[in-house]
Amino acid sequence: MDGNDPGTEGGQALKSEKTALELAFRSAGACAWGCLRWEEIAPHMEPAGRERVAERCPQVRSLLCAAFPYASGGERAERISRYAWGEDYHTALRRRLEQAAEALKQNGMADSYACWADVSPFPEVYAAARAGLGKRGRNGLLITKEAGSYVFLGFVTTDGDFPSTAGDIEPCMGCGACIRACPGGALREEGVFPERCLSALTQKRGLLTPSQEALVQKGGLIWGCDRCQTCCPENPGRGAAPLPEFDREEPRLSPEDLALGDKAFRKKYAGKAFVWRGVQPLRRNAALLNEEQEHPKGD
Repeated sequence: MDGNDPGTEGGQALKSEKTALELAFRSAGACAWGCLRWEEIAPHMEPAGRERVAERCPQVRSLLCAAFPYASGGERAERISRYAWGEDYHTALRRRLEQAAEALKQNGMADSYACWADVSPFPEVYAAARAGLGKRGRNGLLITKEAGSYVFLGFVTTDGDFPSTAGDIEPCMGCGACIRACPGGALREEGVFPERCLSALTQKRGLLTPSQEALVQKGGLIWGCDRCQTCCPENPGRGAAPLPEFDREEPRLSPEDLALGDKAFRKKYAGKAFVWRGVQPLRRNAALLNEEQEHPKGD
């Protein structure tokens, strides 16, 4: 019998750690979670990223990965990408990650930790897929069994000595639907090209090049893009309910809203993910879409 056998002392400890992780992350609203040992993820990070972790969590041993659902799948946005309908996910994820990490700390599973929501030093989709949270899609997103790709990823570095859930990364079904559907041509057989991704282009400040303007017009949204998710055959039927702070109707930005000054706009829509760049990109994109409707271009 080895230390992983449930009947041994080591096996009981392993079971206890897994149970603690499950309770902590399930209570915090995660639909999937897992763990990588620090030595399993550190070689895949940039030196500056490892330094950032060392500053915030000097005795790091484990990277805890979690996915939080923000939509039930198949929901089409009219003007704003689905992820930005509810509370700013940076704030919501930090709050939920803190809840999970504190629970582990109170259970004596960790003494110190640091939470990371979006702006992290990790190769996020790689880490989550390697930890067993889901498949890695050809669109660059994680596809979970519980909620498809409609999830936010959050991470906790900790000095807690948790068992690894690492395994081989499972690819998506590889149908190519997302490649064919991408309005900007950002998805290709050889990988993802962020400079052509409409999610990034719609958030860009200042003037766009004529070719970038044409891509925004083709995408049809004033913020973000969901095309590679709504077309994905692995998304429909994934019924994990969105967390309450994300279960909101699409914000209806009026012409009067987009005419507001930056300070007034940020105040009115405080707590939304689409305000971080201010009103100017949204106003520019809306103008481009109106121009497209008034003066349609040929294919």
